[in-house]
Amino acid sequence: MTDISFATRADLPAIFEMICALCAYHGDEAQVGVAQIDEVFFGPTPIGVALIAKHGTTPVGYAGITSSMAIHENKTRLDIHHLFVSDAHRGQGIGKALIESAKAYAVKTGALRLTIGTDAGNQTAIATYRAMPELTEITDAGPRFKVNLSNT
Repeated sequence: MTDISFATRADLPAIFEMICALCAYHGDEAQVGVAQIDEVFFGPTPIGVALIAKHGTTPVGYAGITSSMAIHENKTRLDIHHLFVSDAHRGQGIGKALIESAKAYAVKTGALRLTIGTDAGNQTAIATYRAMPELTEITDAGPRFKVNLSNT
């Protein structure tokens, strides 16, 4: 049986390993360490929360949820920024359970919206999300631009 709960500081090493595995899956390398993850989820001004899925005492997945503000509506928007399930536990509904737990958290906090995205090349995740009746695909979200903040 898999249980989902809010992560604690004791879960940070496992979350870090899952972040590294998620980055590797996408051909990236994590540019963050355990101390930075601690700040994100447990620091004096946390910008997110983490849900962790455990099979017994073994972490098998996690969802990192970050927030932003819809200033004009005075409401929080939440984004499932990371969703990861270990290879051996995929296809067992753990990702869906993490999304459902994130949804319950969003409702409890009065969030305006909960979103989730994936890499355009991750066809498995895209198909899974499209098959979930509780998710609606956003098709008019662009164009979007970013401001270059580097000094180089």
